Amino acid sequence: MSTADLARRFVDAIDRVDLDALRSHLAPDARFWVNIGPTEYSADERLAVLDLERQNLRDHRTDDVRITVTDSGFVAQLTSLGTTTTGEAMRVAVCLVATVVDGRITRVDEYADSAAAAPLIRALYG
Repeated sequence: MSTADLARRFVDAIDRVDLDALRSHLAPDARFWVNIGPTEYSADERLAVLDLERQNLRDHRTDDVRITVTDSGFVAQLTSLGTTTTGEAMRVAVCLVATVVDGRITRVDEYADSAAAAPLIRALYG
């Protein structure tokens, strides 16, 4: 599978919040860094947070997806939209910088607008 195909499939799995599909694209020792929250996560830790987000969002979807293949992987820019279970709408600009080795994602650095993510953060943590 090409890096472009991997990137499209990964973003599609994010859109569907399909944890099994996301995991299938990750190397066993993949690491995540997110500018909101703890510095680094293992894949299991990050997928657990995504599952919690899924439980606290209705009608989640992604929009404005742009993918650029790089020498070391890909960059995916997207907008994450939805309504929290508490009724607050959110629209968050997200940039994912992924490193790919041997067809698997080994690292994702995620940059998100923390102010725009505030409704979800409130739904998750009060």
